[in-house]
Amino acid sequence: MSVPSLRRALAGAVLTLGLAAATGAAWAQPATAAPGTQQMIDALKPSGNRGRNLLVRQSSEAPAAAASAAPAATAGAGAAPSLSLAIQFESNSSRVRPESGALLGDLVAAMISPDLKDSRFVIEGHTDARGNATANRRLSQERAEEVRQYLILLGVHASRLKAVGKGSSEPANSKDPLAAENRRVRVVTVE
Repeated sequence: MSVPSLRRALAGAVLTLGLAAATGAAWAQPATAAPGTQQMIDALKPSGNRGRNLLVRQSSEAPAAAASAAPAATAGAGAAPSLSLAIQFESNSSRVRPESGALLGDLVAAMISPDLKDSRFVIEGHTDARGNATANRRLSQERAEEVRQYLILLGVHASRLKAVGKGSSEPANSKDPLAAENRRVRVVTVE
């Protein structure tokens, strides 16, 4: 088994076991349509990658799937390389759902790859505009920190990761502040 495959399997197992332990239930892990590790590397690569950001969101055909890859709108020339992920969380919670295991495993494989091993990242939590702005910012911070902790658990050094909660202040879809694509975790390469 390759290292990326092993990390994806471990991420799924950790998420499944963590959620099962927290709820006292056994969980089956559904198949996911997640982007590949190489797509993530390309999106986060610090040099020669300006304006090539990747948006990873839920597929409209399979709402229970963790995510599917779709290119984002091209960012400005000075934009930092970034990747938006539709990490699944329990409702109003920072608890990561098991179906996000493979996606997080691929992210770890990308972050520890030779292309990104010297890079640092900001893990941004984002919410839609539903509810109280202060509560949304707190929830987005907790979710960003939870993703950071999983990445550390799976092999990314803590000094390379910073978690920041943005709440609903930077929507992906500003025309519809309540849109699902506004609820995301964004990974930004820091140079």
